[in-house]
Amino acid sequence: MNNEQMNNSLIDTMKSPYLEGIAIDLSEIILDQLTGANGVVKDIPIIGSIVKTIKLGLTVKDVIFLKKLGDFLCNLKDIPTDKRIDLIEKLEKDSKSKANAGEKIILLLDRVDDFEKPKFIANAFKSYLNSKISYSQLQKTNFVIDHLYIGDIKEFKLFYHNPKHPMDDSTHQNLALCGLVHLIQMMSGGTKIKINEFGKLFAENVLE
Repeated sequence: MNNEQMNNSLIDTMKSPYLEGIAIDLSEIILDQLTGANGVVKDIPIIGSIVKTIKLGLTVKDVIFLKKLGDFLCNLKDIPTDKRIDLIEKLEKDSKSKANAGEKIILLLDRVDDFEKPKFIANAFKSYLNSKISYSQLQKTNFVIDHLYIGDIKEFKLFYHNPKHPMDDSTHQNLALCGLVHLIQMMSGGTKIKINEFGKLFAENVLE
């Protein structure tokens, strides 16, 4: 199975009414399929695609990716099927193709370095569906989720709710590099930050 088929199957899964029934770790589902155990996941396109791709078994990297993919899908399942279809059609249009849309999601999930991040990615897609953020803002948001250390994301959330929350200069620098804050040099030395408009958008649409 080629990459385009895998990318397409993810998009089909995001549209599927059976997504609402996903409530367990995808790595466990795949293992059941590989060992011949019975299951009700034959109607979930991404499952069959993955099983065909990893017939020889799961590597540790595969298991990690499947957990992230499962968390991402689980955080989308509360969206009604018709709304999810609207999301994907909108995403396909903005991404120029179905395969391209799926590829971007798969690559992003594969890269992120923490199991909390797939939820943030799903939140960003929900905001995109509800027209709270544009496609370009979705791309920028996903870049921040990908590149920013999870500890700094948590610190940013605390600071968003409490501007007096203390953070060190390195965290200030990281948040500024990702475009979430304006960095202000203090006359007395050190730095302070001010959340900019994109930072507010990120906090309200990804972290809440």
